[in-house]
Amino acid sequence: MSNPQRRTQAERHAETHQRIIDATVVCIDELGFHNTTMQKVAREAGVTVGAVQHHFASKSDLLAGVLENGFQNMTLHMESVLFEGKPLPERVSLFIECCWQHCNAPAFQANLHILMGLRNESPEELDHWMQVSLSGIVMQGRDLWLRVFSDIRLSDDEHFDLLLFVFSSLCGSATLARISQQQTRIDSDLARLKELLLLKFEALNK
Repeated sequence: MSNPQRRTQAERHAETHQRIIDATVVCIDELGFHNTTMQKVAREAGVTVGAVQHHFASKSDLLAGVLENGFQNMTLHMESVLFEGKPLPERVSLFIECCWQHCNAPAFQANLHILMGLRNESPEELDHWMQVSLSGIVMQGRDLWLRVFSDIRLSDDEHFDLLLFVFSSLCGSATLARISQQQTRIDSDLARLKELLLLKFEALNK
C-alpha cells in the first residue's frame, strides 16, 4: 500500500490562507463587520493569531484579501459558464442566475459589509483599494458582459451602465433575502429583472 502523497509547503500555505479567508467570511456573517477581530478569525479557522498575522499583517490586509478572493471567485465562476451559442433569452436568464448565486452567498454579503465598514472607518483606505484592486476586477466583469452580449448594439459605456443596473438590482434583492424569508417576492423580482433586460436588448436588436 502506497503512502499518501505529502502536500508541499506551498499547498499547505495556500490551504491555510483560504481557511483564514473563509473563517473571516463566517465571522462577518455571524458577528458583523465591527465585531470581527483577528482573534475571532483565528479561533474560527482553527489556527493561532500568529498564523493569521503571518498571512495578513493587519486586519486591513485581511479584509482586502477577503474582498479580492470573493470578487475573483465570482468572476472565475462566471467565465466558466458556457454562454456561447445560446439564444439571447437563455443568455440573459443564465447570466442573472449566475450573478444571483454569488450576490446571495455569505461571501458576497461579507464583501458588502467590508466595503461599507471601510467607508465608515477609513475613507482613504477604501478609496485606494477601490482604485487599485477592485478596478481590475470590475474590468473583468465588464469584459465578460461584453463577450456574453456582444451582439447587442450599444456603446461600451451603455453596456457598463446596464451591467451596473443589474448588479445594483441583485444587491438589493440579496439584502432583502437576508432580512426576510419572502422567497416568492425574490423569485418575482429576479423574473422581472430578466424580463426588463431582455426587453431592452430585443428593442435594440430590431
